[in-house]
Amino acid sequence: MTQFLAFILLIGPLIFVHELGHLLAAKLVDVKVVRFSLGFGPALARIQLGETEYRIAPIPLGGYVTLLGQSPDEPLAPHEAHRALRNRPLWARYLVLGAGPLFNLILPLLLYFTFYLGHTVIAPPVIGTVLDDSAAATSELHSGDRIVAIDGTDIHSWGEMQDHVRAAPDREVKLQIERDGVRFDRFVTPRRSVVKNAVDEPEARGMLGVFPWVYAPQIGIVDTHSPAHEQGLQTGDIITSINGEPIETVEDLERELTRQGTALLRLTYLRAVPVRGELGTYWWYASHHARLLPRHEGGASTGLLPANTFVRTVASGSPAARAGLAPGDRVLAVDDRPVTRWETVAVMLDRQGTKPIDLRVQSPGEAPRTVRVEQEIRTHRGIYKQERSYLFFGAEPYAKREVPPPEPIRGRVTYAVRSAVDETLSMLGMMWTSLRQMVTLERGVDELSSVVGIFNVAGTAAEQGPGQFLLLMALLSINLGFVNLLPIPILDGGHLMFFTLEALRRRPLGQRAREVASAIGLVIILVLLLIALRNDITRFWMD
Repeated sequence: MTQFLAFILLIGPLIFVHELGHLLAAKLVDVKVVRFSLGFGPALARIQLGETEYRIAPIPLGGYVTLLGQSPDEPLAPHEAHRALRNRPLWARYLVLGAGPLFNLILPLLLYFTFYLGHTVIAPPVIGTVLDDSAAATSELHSGDRIVAIDGTDIHSWGEMQDHVRAAPDREVKLQIERDGVRFDRFVTPRRSVVKNAVDEPEARGMLGVFPWVYAPQIGIVDTHSPAHEQGLQTGDIITSINGEPIETVEDLERELTRQGTALLRLTYLRAVPVRGELGTYWWYASHHARLLPRHEGGASTGLLPANTFVRTVASGSPAARAGLAPGDRVLAVDDRPVTRWETVAVMLDRQGTKPIDLRVQSPGEAPRTVRVEQEIRTHRGIYKQERSYLFFGAEPYAKREVPPPEPIRGRVTYAVRSAVDETLSMLGMMWTSLRQMVTLERGVDELSSVVGIFNVAGTAAEQGPGQFLLLMALLSINLGFVNLLPIPILDGGHLMFFTLEALRRRPLGQRAREVASAIGLVIILVLLLIALRNDITRFWMD
């Protein structure tokens, strides 16, 4: 029952808005509206207001507006002939038929606006981790730097920074940076990276090589003869202070170890201890102390290394396991490129795809070795039963990290308007690309979904909360508006196509031609509906 109500609440407003567009446009250009119906079938309730009958019908799979003179062979009373749709000017008919899809494209703007207006905080444009050998590293950007402006445009969020950088591959941009209260400029050239977007289209993007998160000062130990190992420290321990100086990030740890040189180090660190409870296993972080005297062989050395290039877990039977990786191993290089952050490993693995790639790794107490990894493609289904493919490596690093605290949004209304427009245009672009891919056979029809699919996802979206429900409604509204504008006879877009041909030919299309075109359009729609229905039955009931 809950799922049925969610379905009605999801599909009902979309139908209402679509038909309301036709209704208001018809009233505006003085076309007589005979009937306005939500749903199909015999009327459950009806009311006559003026010349129009408004009704609610029991089958909530659509609705309709009956206009005077909508059919070419409909008989007309002489005193009403001027109010028939077919006798109105071409621009008026365009408006009436196009208003339904147009209203469905306007509704997402309101829904997205409502969704984003509920946001009060946003991720700040503060750099956390800097990728090895990246554009940011070359320009000496550091963890903790705040990007204040790009090419003179003020930047208030991480998302704004990403948008500006992605739009400038291989093009120099001027960043205004704030570091320790001081502002200065840096000229950076984001490096071109070709990635696949949400519809699998290759897209050139500029990349700085920065991430918003910072790593905790978690250590890894690979030298079993180092002072750190001899004093009992282990991979995964978190350093909290050195000689009384608090350590908060892995960058703090590296700077402090360099600064202390060969001096005696007094460390405070945390170690996670599993504690079994009635509801599961909890991790208790116990505090410990240690004193390290760095060795002088080839420079001061404690054996303390950042843990984020150390392997924490390896999935059984995974490509990483087959290559011989084990928990505690340290990744030194990928294809002979030294790495100091796991993000570099992840980026290079992603670029390589399923092709073999060499990793230089070292196990504790052993000499470095080279292993060859061939990733594999796996699939998973999200909460809406959509199948997605991803590259699977099978090894996870020590990644205890955090992002800077979010900040209040400046100008929430402006932010909500801009986000609503951007999101709507982005969705329309993806739908256009998906349609083009289907027409050119680059994409199959296995992603099509019918009303059965909408019924199933409605309940799931409702369970996720009002925000997700609004987002799904916006997406479906864009879909409805976009599909209805396609030049397929029997759809609104088909009628608009007939009007366009009439404008070009300077006379209406013949009745026989319209009937043949409508029959072809009906066959196309029925075939697509059957394919979509088959997809939904397979997706939801035949897993």
